[in-house]
Amino acid sequence: MRDPRLKTLRAESLRHLGLAGNALAVRQAARGPLRGNVPPWPKAEDADFHGTLAAVWIWSRSQTLAQHERFAANIAAAWAFVEASWTRFVPEAIGPDTGEEAAYDCALALRAFLADREAVTDGKRSPMVDGAARVLAAYLADLDDLSGREFRDPGWMAWNLGEYARAVEDRGLLSSARKFVDRAFGMKAPPAFAKEPALDDGLFDFSSTSATRIMAILATEGTTPFIGAWLRERVGPVAPRALINRPRDESTWNACVAWALGNAHVVSTDPQFLDGYAAIVHELGRRDRDGDGAIGRGAGFPEAETLPTFYYALAVDSLAGASAGPAAT
Repeated sequence: MRDPRLKTLRAESLRHLGLAGNALAVRQAARGPLRGNVPPWPKAEDADFHGTLAAVWIWSRSQTLAQHERFAANIAAAWAFVEASWTRFVPEAIGPDTGEEAAYDCALALRAFLADREAVTDGKRSPMVDGAARVLAAYLADLDDLSGREFRDPGWMAWNLGEYARAVEDRGLLSSARKFVDRAFGMKAPPAFAKEPALDDGLFDFSSTSATRIMAILATEGTTPFIGAWLRERVGPVAPRALINRPRDESTWNACVAWALGNAHVVSTDPQFLDGYAAIVHELGRRDRDGDGAIGRGAGFPEAETLPTFYYALAVDSLAGASAGPAAT
């Protein structure tokens, strides 16, 4: 029997994405050299490539669910900024001298592209984004250090590459993603979320590597009965039942966890995932003090930021099937 909570939580995705989309639309630069850019937080003037792509995902997903074009102008302006900034942020190859956010930027380009139906059919954007996918595949093929976190989280890269490859039916890219996941993670149980290491230095620690590892496996292996059993038997016992305290980026990190738990429930139908998901999302909602779908990186950061808002949106949307399955967007 399906959990009765699902009907309410799925309806919440539609409402939440619209609110979060509005919050980011207000922040988007309307004029000047950075027109279309969505800065990382209010009043910031930084060119935020991946933040703008995250906003495109929220706007596009909202339009798909609600079957409207309310954010069409925002999306068009954002893509114009992304295209004008492309060579600054997406290299022809990722090497030792490349910025540490380059692979993350490539991954967000795939995520935004898949969500935006107009982008998928755009003759200019398709080859541009496909180039980013191949840069990302080459990077993962050569990656030896699998301990990266935040912008360097390999599970996040593999998830986006795997879902992109499935969506565009590119067997070569899917094979690359699958080979990396087999080498990096296999089918072993992920480390317990509560025992996941936290960075002692640096500015960010927003990505749960246990969560992204699970999502990378779902993206490359598909939503088969075997994967459902793997989730129930290997992942369920280490899944959290409530928000986990973290010294840095607590809200964003827990949103990342909830995103994985929501997708795990969709695939496995195991209520233990939904229990933990609901508890975390409830606490994140409590931290969204003005109820606009936008949050800061932690309980002590009330000012809403783009990346926490994006991960929060991924979490809320996960039960709507946005990120689960071979044909996911």
